[in-house]
Amino acid sequence: MTARRFFEKLEALYKDERARLDDLDAAIGDGDHGTTMLRGLTAAAKAEDGLQAKAFMRASGGASGTLFGLILHEIELYLSGSGRSLATHLERSLERIKQLGKVAAGDKSMVDSLEPAVSALDAGRGIDAAVSAATDGRDATLAMAARRGRARYVEEAGRGHVDPGAASVCLILGVLAGEEEAR
Repeated sequence: MTARRFFEKLEALYKDERARLDDLDAAIGDGDHGTTMLRGLTAAAKAEDGLQAKAFMRASGGASGTLFGLILHEIELYLSGSGRSLATHLERSLERIKQLGKVAAGDKSMVDSLEPAVSALDAGRGIDAAVSAATDGRDATLAMAARRGRARYVEEAGRGHVDPGAASVCLILGVLAGEEEAR
């Protein structure tokens, strides 16, 4: 799969998922996660090859634009033939996200999906196992109390709600998995 195809598929998926992600975010944040992601992905899908992740970051803005931009940049490098494994690329984005966001697994964030996915890939279990691990991590955020971000200020720190960032990680990895199966 090319990076262009990846971003086009993500844009199409987020057109369908935007409202659901906004609803997830409205329960614990400002209610625009899906809209913000779609805005960035629309710009990315139209950008020149090799500049899609940067276009995403510029168009989406804010913290999520930067943090998701790190994941998308590493996937873009991987799909462009960097010669490094997907695990290596996603691990680089994970470490940078943890550093910039001062966030760890268990804080009710995108890291709760990304970290188990990276672990599955590091163990050589493949992209389908990574998606499954990310999904389990996303689902675990339902019972967590947020320790970072806006969710920590809502009643019970967002317990009882899935983190929208963790949900987005699953969507992104799902697109990669679907394309890997099609090969």
